[in-house]
Amino acid sequence: MSGVELLIVGLAALFGSAITAVAGLGGGILLLSVLLQFLDPLEAIPIHAVIQLASNSSRGLILRRDVDWGVVARFSLLLLPFGVLGLFVAGAFPVTLGRIFVALFALVLVWWPQGLAKISSLLGGGRRSFVPLGAIAGFLNIPFGVTGPAIAPVFRRELPVRTAMVATFAMAQTSGHLAKIVLFAGTGFVYGDQLGLIAVGVTSVVVGTWCGTRVLKQLSEVFFGRLFRFALTAIALRVLFVALLD
Repeated sequence: MSGVELLIVGLAALFGSAITAVAGLGGGILLLSVLLQFLDPLEAIPIHAVIQLASNSSRGLILRRDVDWGVVARFSLLLLPFGVLGLFVAGAFPVTLGRIFVALFALVLVWWPQGLAKISSLLGGGRRSFVPLGAIAGFLNIPFGVTGPAIAPVFRRELPVRTAMVATFAMAQTSGHLAKIVLFAGTGFVYGDQLGLIAVGVTSVVVGTWCGTRVLKQLSEVFFGRLFRFALTAIALRVLFVALLD
């Protein structure tokens, strides 16, 4: 990649990680959309996973006292085995239709709380719902690359305190990205070929996370709730728009 392209990726990573630290989500999709401008999807998704691993783990580390490790453990339980299944069937799923489904599902959950309650109940209710939720996320992560908007409302529902939601979601996503990295390494992807890009991305997201978490701690719960809903809606609509234009 050229110096200008590395700068663009670095700025997207910095800005995106800061947004995620404040609003709870959003930076990953922004970064992936930028990487796809310069890389093939089969290169962009594993590189994105490495950078987002740094972003989410650094956010979880900064907010480690707020992480609900029980939720993280449940969510992580089935990520890898269902990720393997997703890898086997990845070619059978139309990526565009899959992302449209994820975006529509996210919009329904964020604007129809009763529907979110029903979905949570179908998954087992309460903390038990994170086990099947992790399985679903692990399966969809490989073919679609975008699952955060669809699963974030469940975390918000079960973790109403803003710092707990952001910290726990970050560590859950860390597990998801780690599983993706392992799976792509198993297919023969060589991460060392993109060390410069990875270094720029990782440095940028760590700085962005540090800045964003400082802002997060100053927000009220009410404002965070409104910001989360607005951010999720904007992200879902953008995913829909981009998918429909493909």
